[in-house]
Amino acid sequence: MRRPLTSLAVACALATCVALGQAGVATAGGLPPAVVDCHAHSKLTRHYSASELRVALSLMPPDITQYTDCYDVIERQLLSEIGSQKLTSGAGGTSNGSFLPTPVLVAIVVLAVAAATLGVVALRRRR
Repeated sequence: MRRPLTSLAVACALATCVALGQAGVATAGGLPPAVVDCHAHSKLTRHYSASELRVALSLMPPDITQYTDCYDVIERQLLSEIGSQKLTSGAGGTSNGSFLPTPVLVAIVVLAVAAATLGVVALRRRR
């Protein structure tokens, strides 16, 4: 019984890594490119999409948030990006409905299902 649980845990870890990898987390110790750029230059030196900026804000480490102005820089750029998207889309524009990128949502769902499965297995073992 221990072997299937280990296999399930490894599969969940791999699925999470793949989902986060697709979310644009790939540089400098797992930091999003926008965070690395801002931390290195105290400003954004290239253009990032709204989804990249959202990922950067959600995955920014607390020390960078607290001791640099990168959070404010990226947030201002995100608001600017969203404003320009609304202006170009006109009145018929649609909203995503979520501030989290799809791969992050998938990772959260996978982890929740894995936790529920392991909880059920633990309850069955107690009986």
